[in-house]
Amino acid sequence: MTSRRDFLKQASLLGVGLTASPFIIKAGGSIAPSDKIRVGLIGCNGMGFENLKAFLRNPEVECVALADIDQNVLQNRAAETEKISGKRVKNLYKDWRGLIDNKDIDVVIVGTPDHWHCLQMVAACQAGKDVYCEKPLGNSIEECNIMVRAAQKYNRVVQVGQWQRSDPHWQDAMQFVH
Repeated sequence: MTSRRDFLKQASLLGVGLTASPFIIKAGGSIAPSDKIRVGLIGCNGMGFENLKAFLRNPEVECVALADIDQNVLQNRAAETEKISGKRVKNLYKDWRGLIDNKDIDVVIVGTPDHWHCLQMVAACQAGKDVYCEKPLGNSIEECNIMVRAAQKYNRVVQVGQWQRSDPHWQDAMQFVH
């Protein structure tokens, strides 16, 4: 059996993003609730929600919380997530800090506008959560350095969302250019 931390490390080390992450199929196809990777998404529009949908393709992942400042987006994404996963999202937050404080979350997906990435990623690391952060990681070298130090200080696994770069059509385009 793979631990949550090992799963996240493997996904991070591959460097090709979610599409190549190792998905482990358990005997009989059943996964104990205690073995689930519990995910919370901050920023439910655009790439944030696309990232969550990619995470939910893994049977070991369960979305337990969503946070978005727009109540309509939050409600719509909660309904969509339930359709995808077959489970109701237990916690909906208008303020992202409530999601960070939720002890039931293992991994936070940061899908907010760029200027929020540093604060939210550092807060997630401080709260003991691993992080998948949409690109760009930060808006300056200083922000990125702060984020790297937080990941190291709190011993967290952090993956930056570059998964589109691993799609075959991007690789074909690179071959064509070079």
